[in-house]
Amino acid sequence: MANLYELSASYAFLIDAYDNAETQEDRDAYLAMLAEAEGDIEDKAENYAKVIRMKQAEAEAFKQEAERLTARRQAAENMVKRLKEALLDAMKLTGKNELPTSIGKWRLQMNPVSCEVTDAGKVPKEYHIPQEDKIDRKGLIDYYKQTGKLIDGVIFTQEPGIRFR
Repeated sequence: MANLYELSASYAFLIDAYDNAETQEDRDAYLAMLAEAEGDIEDKAENYAKVIRMKQAEAEAFKQEAERLTARRQAAENMVKRLKEALLDAMKLTGKNELPTSIGKWRLQMNPVSCEVTDAGKVPKEYHIPQEDKIDRKGLIDYYKQTGKLIDGVIFTQEPGIRFR
């Protein structure tokens, strides 16, 4: 069986031939060929639906596996964090800056300086980074849907999609 592109091209050719047929016999022949071509397209669409459903199920399985692995990764990272915090607390409590082990040694070390901004208005302007304005596209679409009014500088488009149920 031909691919969907070839079937669509064949169907378009048959429609054109039907429109330009000179006799009723030719029209009837093209009509029969159109019905066959349409059936081929419907068969191809059914096969597309089967493949799409299979790939959607496969993608969902991959997504669930990724979520499962993400949860395991987060659990492992959290355990590492808790163990390090417990060891840090023990070293602080005992006043030890180093703890030797058979595979290496733990050392207390100062982390880099960090800062948290509590009131951006009080920070001098020289430490502000100018940023480009962002447009609220969802807000524009909502406004257009509610009012139907066009806005200068904005083009609203809506393309057809395909769904299978």
